[in-house]
Amino acid sequence: MRALASRSRVILLFVAPLPEMVLALGFFAISMILADYYGLQFVFPSSNALQFTGMSYIVPLSIIFALGLFMILTKRKMQLAYYLSAAFAYGTILVTHFNVKLWMSIINPRLWDGFYWETDQMARPIIEASFEVHKMVGMVLPAENHLYLFAFLAMFGSSIITHSLKCFMVFRKVIFTAMLVHTLGALSYLIAPAVGPYIFEAGVNALETARQEHMYQSYQALMIGGKPWIASQGSHYLFAAIAAMPSLHVASSAVFVYYAWKHERWLGWIYLPLFVFIIFEAMATRWHYLIDVMAGLTLTGLAITITSALFRPIAAHHATRP
Repeated sequence: MRALASRSRVILLFVAPLPEMVLALGFFAISMILADYYGLQFVFPSSNALQFTGMSYIVPLSIIFALGLFMILTKRKMQLAYYLSAAFAYGTILVTHFNVKLWMSIINPRLWDGFYWETDQMARPIIEASFEVHKMVGMVLPAENHLYLFAFLAMFGSSIITHSLKCFMVFRKVIFTAMLVHTLGALSYLIAPAVGPYIFEAGVNALETARQEHMYQSYQALMIGGKPWIASQGSHYLFAAIAAMPSLHVASSAVFVYYAWKHERWLGWIYLPLFVFIIFEAMATRWHYLIDVMAGLTLTGLAITITSALFRPIAAHHATRP
């Protein structure tokens, strides 16, 4: 009976996205506790919240729609059910993530930018090298200023499509690890927060510098307006929330590289130069200090370790299926 019950739990975990839903709802519950304790408003993004990035909601929604349509056409009923549930869980985590990011300076107003800036000066040759990498890429690609964002989006979309077609279990691990990075990353923002090195010097990417100016203006308005500003303007500036430590751009990219390299080596080779560029560009744009990048990579390692342990019995059951 015990063996049967254990097997039933594993089957249930395999079919239903329980870990994903538990993570999403648990993170949302934590955010509600923080909101209640600090008297903060949980907000949802307005229709123009992405406008400053030069994108609209059409980009992420089109990726979701395309994959969902493919699963319908190929009659992958179990995967479609999971996909819809996981999309809801992922969306919940992202909205919660940006709320916590928006609250960072209210919950913990002590900024560590001065200390992080000093660590950057000790590693100044690496920072200067990142500037040179940006310039060299610009000699080859005329749209190098757009690559920081779109390289990440390309890796995200390619990982979702490739792993969902190749191996359902790997697909789930990619999704869960990415969700876990956003969850742990948002909570990490509150430990030793920072705005970013662009408050000390401008980066070499003019497009990202313009975005930084927009985001920093919203940050200053937040610091002046406080909690009432979040309640009244937070939905418009939700995706413009500022937090540098750790770098989740690097952390999330590392998730896609890890699973591609492990399970689809050809895709890993394609990702590798993009990933190296993202690491250097995170510093060249002055979005991040070097220590932010290192913390982001450490966070990815932690998320992968947790995911591997959690999905080991599920993957073992999947491997024994006829």
